[in-house]
Amino acid sequence: MSRIRCSLPEVWFTAAFLALTLVTAEILGFRFHLPRGNSGALVGIHYLYPLIGIAIWGLFACIGQRRQLARTFLVALPCYAIVLICHFNLKLWAPHINPVLWDGFYWQIDNALRPLVDGCFALRKAMAVIVPLNSNFYMIAFIAMFYLSFCFHAVRDPHNFRTLFLAALIFQGIGGLAYLAMPALGPFIYEHGVDAKQMMTQHSMLNIYHANLRGGADWIATNGANDLTAGLAAMPSLHTGGSFLFLLFAWRHARVLTALYVPLFGFIVITAAATPWHYLIDLPIGLALALCSAWSAERLNPRVGASPESPITADPDPVAAFLARLRLKANILTQKIA
Repeated sequence: MSRIRCSLPEVWFTAAFLALTLVTAEILGFRFHLPRGNSGALVGIHYLYPLIGIAIWGLFACIGQRRQLARTFLVALPCYAIVLICHFNLKLWAPHINPVLWDGFYWQIDNALRPLVDGCFALRKAMAVIVPLNSNFYMIAFIAMFYLSFCFHAVRDPHNFRTLFLAALIFQGIGGLAYLAMPALGPFIYEHGVDAKQMMTQHSMLNIYHANLRGGADWIATNGANDLTAGLAAMPSLHTGGSFLFLLFAWRHARVLTALYVPLFGFIVITAAATPWHYLIDLPIGLALALCSAWSAERLNPRVGASPESPITADPDPVAAFLARLRLKANILTQKIA
């Protein structure tokens, strides 16, 4: 099994993805936007949620990654933020990069597999006694898996934490590019789902899509920051793929989480088809992207020299090593003065 030796692969991947996004913006004449505080309101995410999550993540990193804390905050967090912002910019530009929609073809597949679609509708209605239909639990469940996975692996094993982070980073990057290959809006343009609140959100995002398509670069320049997370893209399902990625790492490295993750993953899969944000074909493509991302991350971050249970890897952290040398010199200087 081959391995790829690369120092700070997260930085190289982030730099390449940022360069690709900026070159695309320059060629098409689009403005690259940073998110504003209310840019996630349409999908039910308050701007404080990510900040609270980062604070919790940082607390767990302090507990479990004292020797790699510098990498977590000086490398991991900025890299993920940059890739995520690039991801949403590309998603917003998608109607202009590839305006050909494949909804008709994907809808034919759904009709051919109609019993599966109807089964998802029925299961989601049955679960309403536990999770109300108009709740935002589809998004909350995914966010919970995201933060719980990173916090758990940060405490238990920094190597697995870094591998998971790399996999999530790669997944967001290639997921943003995958939106451009065979794009689609979603089956909600053909039928209503089980959640009236989601239907209102879909209608609003569809209006934004048409305004974006009509207005082009001028609309993006004016509205891009406020509507950065409002890009419509059904193919592939990154919520399904992302939740599967967290389940995959839980199965391999943290079996205690699987009892929670299996029902959450099942709920996300069922709800993706029943709301209906996604066609059936979107789901396995999202899973395939997650598998490819995990495979790539494991080869970019091989475990070297340490046992699988060791909390400290033999892979050196150049940032932490530099800060450790500074602390050592400061201690020596303090002792001399004393």
